[in-house]
Amino acid sequence: MRMRKCLWTLLPAVLVAGAAVGAPRPVRRHASTLTDIVGRLRAGGADGRELVDAAMAEVCAAFPYDSVWHLWETPAKALAGGRGWSHQYNTILLRVLRLLGFEARLVHAARVRGWRRPWFFTSHTWVKVRLDGRWVDACASRPGNRVGDLGFLPVSDELPYRGSTRYTVPLALAPFVVAAVWRARLGGRDVPDWVYHARG
Repeated sequence: MRMRKCLWTLLPAVLVAGAAVGAPRPVRRHASTLTDIVGRLRAGGADGRELVDAAMAEVCAAFPYDSVWHLWETPAKALAGGRGWSHQYNTILLRVLRLLGFEARLVHAARVRGWRRPWFFTSHTWVKVRLDGRWVDACASRPGNRVGDLGFLPVSDELPYRGSTRYTVPLALAPFVVAAVWRARLGGRDVPDWVYHARG
């Protein structure tokens, strides 16, 4: 009885570890760094709204793959690997904007809808940046994003991004990611796009 209880206790850890072990490796040999991104943006000569638009495009290009298969990685590690999700790539966008002299902060919604897809996405994090005395939305999710025109709409409350958000949201999402990875493996299929895909 004690052995069976021990096995049931270990099973979630084994499933998570097994899913993580199969996660794709970094996708580029020469990763962008914050210094690289900020240097290119400063050399471009843009300012204000145009500079924020350019920053979104630069950070988006630095993450050629969308991935919730790497939930546990820090934003810096995700940047080095060229793959991440909104918590990771928009934290990098936040840092880039601050290094460029903008006042910026992260926000989060449990549910957003958009990107020409009819269903609801669970969880998204993006940046609020102060331009001309107003807080406007910025996000590195798509290369064509423009300040205030991001292709998604929050359908739950917009909340401040707290220190605990970086841990609670991935913990809530992890069981769905692990289940999707194992379902794909056992069925001999690729993981679904929402888990890992190249940005188009």
